[in-house]
Amino acid sequence: MPLGVTLLELRRELRAETGTSLNPNQGVQAQDTIDIILARQQRELWDAYTWQHLQLWVDMPLSEGQATYSYPPSMAFDQIKRILIADSATGHWSDLAYGIKAHMVHGTPPRGTPKRWRNVATVSVVGGAQVTNPVGQLELLPVPSSGNMVLRFDGQAPLSPLVAPTDTCILDSKCIVLFAAAEVMATQKSEAAPMKLTKAQNYLRRILADQGADKRQNYNMGGYQRGGIDPDKTTRGVPYRDYIPG
Repeated sequence: MPLGVTLLELRRELRAETGTSLNPNQGVQAQDTIDIILARQQRELWDAYTWQHLQLWVDMPLSEGQATYSYPPSMAFDQIKRILIADSATGHWSDLAYGIKAHMVHGTPPRGTPKRWRNVATVSVVGGAQVTNPVGQLELLPVPSSGNMVLRFDGQAPLSPLVAPTDTCILDSKCIVLFAAAEVMATQKSEAAPMKLTKAQNYLRRILADQGADKRQNYNMGGYQRGGIDPDKTTRGVPYRDYIPG
C-alpha cells in the first residue's frame, strides 16, 4: 500500500497511466488541472470509505451545565464516525445518537447523561447579508449534569492537503492515480477509459478487503444516527423514539 507519495511523483505516475510523455516540461499548462484531479480523487476516496489505517480516537472532558462545545482541533465534524460517552467513575462507554429535533426540547433543556448530539450551525447577518459560519459546534442533550463525563470521538484522521509538489498522499497512491487516469482518459474520449476504470475499481476492492475498510455510513435524513453501528453489535445508537425529553 504505497502511502506518503509526493504530489510530484503522483503527477509522473498519472502521465505514465494516461500514456503522456514523462518529460515534466511537457504539459505544464495542464499541471494545475492534474493536481486538482489527483487531490479530488484522494478526497472522494477518503470521504467514501472508513480507512482502518486512519482510525483516530479523541477524548474530550465535559463541563457541568455546558451543552455546546467546539470540536477538538484534530476531529472536525466530517471526520466523525460516532461519538461515545462515559462517566469517569464507571468507565462504561455508550453511543450517543445523532440528531436533536426541535420538539425534543421544551423550555429549559433537561440535565443528565447526554444521549444525543447534533451539529449547530451559526449564521451572521451583517448589512442584510446572511453568512453561514462553515465551522459548527457540538450540542448535547440532555445537558451534562456533572463534570465527570468524557466524550470519545471515534473517527478518521483528517485529509492532508495535496497542493504543493512535496505534499504527500495519505491513501494508496496507485488507487488515486488509477481513478484519476480513468477520469482524464474519459475526458479525452479514449477507448481505453472503461478498461482503466475497471482496473481502478478492482484494485480498490482488493485493498479494501486487505485492510478491512468499509463504506462510510453518514447521517441519513430518514435514519436514526450519523456513523456506522459497531461491527460486533455490542453498542448501538439510541433511536429517536427511545428518547424524547419531557
